[in-house]
Amino acid sequence: MNDEKTASGKTTDPQRRIKKRIIPLEFSDPVTEPLFINFVHGAFVGGSAYLDIGVITLESFDPETAEDEADFAVLTRLVMSKETLLLLRDQVNNLLLNEEPSATQTKK
Repeated sequence: MNDEKTASGKTTDPQRRIKKRIIPLEFSDPVTEPLFINFVHGAFVGGSAYLDIGVITLESFDPETAEDEADFAVLTRLVMSKETLLLLRDQVNNLLLNEEPSATQTKK
């Protein structure tokens, strides 16, 4: 998962490297404690899509304190088929268009 390209096909900022670190699993309820993220990295490995989901600290964005390498704390890793990733893409596109997903997209 050290590809320079993300799942969206856009390359990462060549000026700043991203150093991943995995955060240990904590039990939480997504209803009462939703997971906040501000960064995701995706890659295909062996025919499956991997999405590392987590946060980059605000200090990594501050030009006065930022180093050449941003710290990406991976809170969870999702693994799915390409078909499921396409469904996720469609649902995200619908969210961005401020639309409700159609019945066919949610039943697959």
